[in-house]
Amino acid sequence: MSETAMSETPQDVMVARAREMIPVLRERARDAEKNRAVPRETFDQFAEEGFFRIHQPERFGGSGWDIGMMVRLGAELGQGCGSSCWIFSNLAVQNWILGMNKPEAQEDVWGDNPLALIASSFPAKGGKVVRTDGGLIANGLWSFASGVDFADWNNMQVFVPPVDGEGPPEHRFALVPKADYEIVDDWFAPGLAGTGSRSIKLDNVFIPEHRTVPSTELMGGPSPGSAINPAALYRVPPLTLGTKVFAAPALGIAKGALAVIEDDLRGRSTVGHAPMAELPTAQVRVAEAGAEIEAAEALLLKDCTDAMAIAEAGGVPVLDDRARWRRNNAFAVQLCVRAVERLNPLVGARGLTPENDFLRMFRDVHAASLQITVSWDIQSVNAGRIRFGLPSLDPRV
Repeated sequence: MSETAMSETPQDVMVARAREMIPVLRERARDAEKNRAVPRETFDQFAEEGFFRIHQPERFGGSGWDIGMMVRLGAELGQGCGSSCWIFSNLAVQNWILGMNKPEAQEDVWGDNPLALIASSFPAKGGKVVRTDGGLIANGLWSFASGVDFADWNNMQVFVPPVDGEGPPEHRFALVPKADYEIVDDWFAPGLAGTGSRSIKLDNVFIPEHRTVPSTELMGGPSPGSAINPAALYRVPPLTLGTKVFAAPALGIAKGALAVIEDDLRGRSTVGHAPMAELPTAQVRVAEAGAEIEAAEALLLKDCTDAMAIAEAGGVPVLDDRARWRRNNAFAVQLCVRAVERLNPLVGARGLTPENDFLRMFRDVHAASLQITVSWDIQSVNAGRIRFGLPSLDPRV
């Protein structure tokens, strides 16, 4: 065995396995987009490789690895299929969030089935909760439930009315089993179409108090679940650092777009029979896009390293840390979008055909950039406000 092989970590091996999947994921990507769903065989491969369990607590059979693995795997899987990568990251991150939740909630989900997966959703279409004895009552639609077809539970974001009727609502996560909701087929998106990010509908569903957790208890430092899951990961704030779940696919998509363009240019010539790879304009665009993508990756990984260092030292990230991580996340996605846009003129008219891989990647990276936690217009303003001592516009930061 070579010295390199002997020095490989389990994380390195998993990343290498993800890299090997890129060609087959790219082959399946067209069907994923056409069918508005990730192929079952892709999901099964991800599950077999343990991708979904990278952040699940070890006590339930997961790996409990740090958040940097989300970025590393996303940087590979996204090169093949952005939608498949989005499903991976969105399902994997919920295992981290549940690991920070109350022990009773963890037991409800994983006690009988450690392989159970959790999707998430947001009340963008008017879903509401009200207080009741022992918990909450939920009614209405919760949207953007990426991976819902493969999930056993849904960790809904809810806004709980104040007890006295005054003041802002309290943001919480609330777990519901799939038997308690109906999936609504309303995902018809031009980008990340294969994610099947449909809505769920709840009708007078009771959610026990122990299955809810306020986001204020997940801001870093000790969490309800860290007493039984002592790894540093479960003291890292998922609502700020965890938004890498949306940046990691964007990074992978941009890397894939660059690879597609480079391969294409090596085999193309102009109408004057000049090799495209020898055109200075093509060389500059490829070089600049590559620099933007590498800068995005470095920024994302640095945030992960910094956050884990704080948690491992027993510290608690301050508001400025959390806002900076959100800002960097959004900026990294912007770098990925810019890189893909920079490469777009090199595709030529062939980029207009529906089956073109680069065209799909162009749509997917723009769709990823619209997620609110990576929206530059929103996150840059909020980070700037916090730097000047003004209150955050987002209670989840």
